[in-house]
Amino acid sequence: MEAAPPAPPLRWTAWAEAGWLLAFALLTRWSALGDAGYFNDELFYFAAGRHLHDGLLPYVDVWDRKGPGLFLTYYLLAGLGNSPLAYQIPALLFAAATAWCIRTIALRFTSRTGALVGATLYLAALPMFGGGSGQTPVFYNLWMALAALLVLRAGPALREGRTSPGALLAMASAGFAITYKQTALFEAGFLGLWAAWQLRQSGRAALPPAARLALAGIAPFALFALIFAALGHFPELRDAMIDANLRKENNPTDDQLARAGRLLFMGWPIVLAAAIGLAWPRGPWREGRGFLAGWALAGLIGVAAVPNYYEHYALPLLVPLCVAAARALRHELWGLAAGALTVLYCLVVGPAFNLADRAQSRAAMAALEADIRARDPQPRLFVYQGPMSLYNRLGSYPPSPLLDNFHLYFPPEDNASRLDTRAEVERILRWQPSVVIVFADWPAEEENQRTAPLVRAYAAQHCQLWLRRPWREVFRTYTLEVHGDCRAGG
Repeated sequence: MEAAPPAPPLRWTAWAEAGWLLAFALLTRWSALGDAGYFNDELFYFAAGRHLHDGLLPYVDVWDRKGPGLFLTYYLLAGLGNSPLAYQIPALLFAAATAWCIRTIALRFTSRTGALVGATLYLAALPMFGGGSGQTPVFYNLWMALAALLVLRAGPALREGRTSPGALLAMASAGFAITYKQTALFEAGFLGLWAAWQLRQSGRAALPPAARLALAGIAPFALFALIFAALGHFPELRDAMIDANLRKENNPTDDQLARAGRLLFMGWPIVLAAAIGLAWPRGPWREGRGFLAGWALAGLIGVAAVPNYYEHYALPLLVPLCVAAARALRHELWGLAAGALTVLYCLVVGPAFNLADRAQSRAAMAALEADIRARDPQPRLFVYQGPMSLYNRLGSYPPSPLLDNFHLYFPPEDNASRLDTRAEVERILRWQPSVVIVFADWPAEEENQRTAPLVRAYAAQHCQLWLRRPWREVFRTYTLEVHGDCRAGG
């Protein structure tokens, strides 16, 4: 009887798993590729990135509360071209790389089957929570997952009282995640505290090495702060990062609990699998529960810190939850079956396979751009409400730092920036835009009543209604009114 052939080298298994994760990322994000109307958040980031190539500065000339790391990322991606593929393909690669980090972390706590299923679950869940294209956490989740992996690998050195290069890089990676969105501070803080606790196990003085770790974590934001200070614009950075977040109203639509319940309803299989993974008492991976529970709790605090509970707010929490879920899905048969059902649930509930909707969105956006360009080849464009990708596509931007129209028309955003919102709209209208885009039949209570009457009066008195078109954002469809041939004062 012939002996069984030898098992393939581990490196080939790892390559096969990496190929699977990359292919699955492509499968789950295929429908969104090339869609310039997918999610207005990322359309703003890309429009801002393109506009920064005109020599403008974040927070000074283009305002938002997001961190400088996000502006830097989209500035670099905007240099790749004007198509949404310029950020969607890198986002796909970031998602696959994050899944690989999840798989690698989970291997410390579960089987190869559980680790791969947990990583696959992350990719399946991203579109369900609005992360199927270029949302912010799709990028910074990689830096946080990498930080968690590196700090775990640095555990032996830390327990000997040494701050290895890997530990310092872990803190720097977590700190860089904070430069995308400030709520990443809670996960980064947990990783720093875990590293400090590991240092205490050595019995040596932990303060000097812990200080080095803290400095590494602070360094990314400190570097951005020094750059803005050198340019004379540190007050603008401080205002956007701190003051504006304190001015921001949480629960603006008075449905906080309903939104939180919706998030839980959408993600209950992932939460259940993670809870089972954390509670499972047996197996050789029992010692990892404390780390995973603390990480998941820190991620949950990050979600609750800004309690608006929009779908994409849950995206950072998916990383620790999917690592924890991998523990529950470790059985080669039952774990694989339960994982497959959970993945299928995410794909059915989420928009990953809404191919017809996304095809219609691409066609509608192309037609909208073509119609505007045919009537006004060089418009002075003002998208008061609607897809901000049109700014890039038509090469026209209004003269205001408030490029994100959410800050202009959404009532709770009124004067959230350091600028007076009404004064900025008046400045844009004095620019005499030749094309104005607004929502049709939009409820007055969902519009800023200090700005909306000005814009709608301008459109009614000085413009012609060209057309009405649907805009199919990933979770909602709007009707746009395009007003053109505007002749202010005429």
